[in-house]
Amino acid sequence: MNDKKFDAVVIGSGLGGLTAGALLAHAGYSVCLLERNFSLGGAASVYKVGPLTVEASLHQTSDARNPRDVKHDILRRLGILDELEWLPTGALYTVRGGPVGEPFELPFGFGPAYEALATRFPDKRAAIQRFLGEVEQIHDALWTLKQAREESSFAKFARGLWEVAPAAAGWQNSLHEIMERDFAGCEALKCALGANLAYYGDDPRRLWWIFYALAQGGYIASGGAYIKGGSRQLSLKLAKAVTKTGGVVRLGRLVNAIETDADGAVVAIRHVARRDGEGEERIEARVVMANCAPSEAAAMMDAPARATMEEAFGSRRLSTSLFSANFGLSAKPSTVGLTDFTTVVMPPDMQRFDQYGDGAGLMAEDPKGALPLHTIANFTAVDSGLWDEPPILVSVLGLDRLDNWRDLPREEALTRRERWLDAIQASLDRDYPGFSALVTTRMLLNAYSMAGYLNTPEGAVYGFAALPAEAPILMGFPRTPQTPIAGLYLASAFGGEHGFNGAMLSGAEAARLAERRLAVAT
Repeated sequence: MNDKKFDAVVIGSGLGGLTAGALLAHAGYSVCLLERNFSLGGAASVYKVGPLTVEASLHQTSDARNPRDVKHDILRRLGILDELEWLPTGALYTVRGGPVGEPFELPFGFGPAYEALATRFPDKRAAIQRFLGEVEQIHDALWTLKQAREESSFAKFARGLWEVAPAAAGWQNSLHEIMERDFAGCEALKCALGANLAYYGDDPRRLWWIFYALAQGGYIASGGAYIKGGSRQLSLKLAKAVTKTGGVVRLGRLVNAIETDADGAVVAIRHVARRDGEGEERIEARVVMANCAPSEAAAMMDAPARATMEEAFGSRRLSTSLFSANFGLSAKPSTVGLTDFTTVVMPPDMQRFDQYGDGAGLMAEDPKGALPLHTIANFTAVDSGLWDEPPILVSVLGLDRLDNWRDLPREEALTRRERWLDAIQASLDRDYPGFSALVTTRMLLNAYSMAGYLNTPEGAVYGFAALPAEAPILMGFPRTPQTPIAGLYLASAFGGEHGFNGAMLSGAEAARLAERRLAVAT
């Protein structure tokens, strides 16, 4: 067994792990990142299935060029912000069907968003202004308080406290409760404002209002963007930030043990080749950044540490999973009228916004009637750099559950997947006549696919569910990368909030906490 020493070991190369590793390496610490798969990025990756190039999960993010975007300072500090080409995706989304009825387009920018909403719902102008005003103020308060901490600025801290007043008032509310306060009886308006809820969760009754305000506020403030060349470009840049300072990135290595000392602090990890389980190596580490679920990290520990992790995280509710139906076309989808980058389609029997997640269990059976709520991603609405030639990707995404597929024999699962692909394709052909004639290849990823590829329990794509805070605002944010194991940090969505931005924020916060520990140890 080979023994090596690093300041930090990162388990996993999702965006949270890559961010944590890059920031620690940039701060001058020695970093070794180990990834069990044979490619980088986790959900932020691009891969091929036969002839079709597929964007794994990241279909859109907020534009990092906005100085108040949560990714901006991280990427600027690492020197890679301007090395990536951020392609604006236009309106945040177009939503149709359900309570909304005729298509509604939500533009980016708080001013344009207000005008579009007020034009569609003129009797709710004052309520819309209040709602968007609070979203903007909460979003800005986070940025101001973050700047105050980084610059040790009392003036910015005081301003942040003033801006955070709306957050304090709604700190323990759900999105549903705030929308009922402002838009009771107007389900179409709620749906227009929350059509992309699947970016964060599946149920407005259980989604923390503050998280929605921060996440949706970022989208509205910065606009949506796609990274030219796909999300994998960001993953590669972050990995390079690790290696250019002397750090190590190794693929196909499976961490099988996290060692702790007599005081319960991490001291080392062991890893093997994933293909054959051979070639075990040991690395001494002062901190370990777990870019995985706490349950996965716990499974690598001895019984006492495992029990400690289970006590801390075992009862937390998991987030939702997703399906992704991917179609390869022989021509650009604009030839059949699909031009928007993001289109959200609500089912005709959906009458209320709080029914958003009702379709998550539909794939437990063969398709019957209308499709569940789904989002269509059209990557050729921008110059993506990936689908200039056929097959050209169109993805359809929606909510799914591992229970829909659990214990299903393989042949039955394959048959059901094909039937759902048939139903989704038929729906697209009705909305965009001629779509089916363009399809040359197709594939369906489900909750089982997410669980296997992302190595996350129940296929939970967003870590823990963003439930409303149980404690008042003075207790701080209810989610942290800190674990009860000294020196072990959650550098993933499980350690903070959800999605692309949440994973990077969690990785950055994990790196900040790790730096503090490393500095004290030094």
